[in-house]
Amino acid sequence: MHNASSLFFRRPLRSTSLAALCLSMTAAHAGRPLTVDDAGVGEVGQGHVEVWWEGLRGQRGAFYAAPAFTPTDGLELGVLLARDLGERHTLQGLQAKWLWSPAQTDGCNAASSAGITHRRQALGHGGGGVVALNLIGTCAAPWGLVNANLGAQRESTQAWRATWGASVEHTWGAITPHLEAFGTQHGAPVFQTGARWEWAPGRQLDATVGRQQGRTLLSVGFALGF
Repeated sequence: MHNASSLFFRRPLRSTSLAALCLSMTAAHAGRPLTVDDAGVGEVGQGHVEVWWEGLRGQRGAFYAAPAFTPTDGLELGVLLARDLGERHTLQGLQAKWLWSPAQTDGCNAASSAGITHRRQALGHGGGGVVALNLIGTCAAPWGLVNANLGAQRESTQAWRATWGASVEHTWGAITPHLEAFGTQHGAPVFQTGARWEWAPGRQLDATVGRQQGRTLLSVGFALGF
C-alpha cells in the first residue's frame, strides 16, 4: 500500500476538539501513521481508505475516515470526514496532490498539494474553513526514507501561517517505524513516533504517540487498499 494518502487536513497542533484542530492543521495529511507527507501517489486506478482515532491522553478524541484515489498518473485525490466525540463538531475536507515528475524508486521525488476543509459545529452552525498549500520532498537512502514538508495555511478570518515537517522511516519486513517533527508558525512543535504493520497485502494497522508542550498525543488506526 502506498505510504501517503495525501489529505492535507490532519494536524499538527492537536487539541481537545475539532474546533481547535481545524485552526491548527498542517498543510498535508500524510498516509497513516505519518503526519509529514511523502512525495508519492498510488498506482492509477488504485485507492485506499484510512480510519483512525486520535486525541490527547485521557480525553475522548475524534474519529477520522479518509479515502483517496489515483484517477490518472501522478495525481491523487482525497476526502476527509471527522467527528469530535466530545463537542460533537464535524470536519470535511478535499485535497489534490500531484507529482512534479515521474516517480523514482531511488533518489528524490517532489510533489505539491492543495486543499480545503470546512468545520461544522454542533446544531448545524458553521465554523469556518482552512485553505492549505504544501511543497513535499522525499529522498530514498539505503537506511530509509526522509520526507520534508514546507507550506502555508489560512483560516477564514486569519492571516497565512507557515507550516513545516520532517520525518525519517525505515522498513523491516512488514513493520515500518518512523520519527517525525512538525508544526505551524508561532506554534509549539510536535515530536512523534509510530509504526505501521502491513499484516497482509493492502491491509495495515498503525499507531503513534507524540508530545507537544507536555501533552501526550495518541492515535490508532487501520488502512485498506482497493
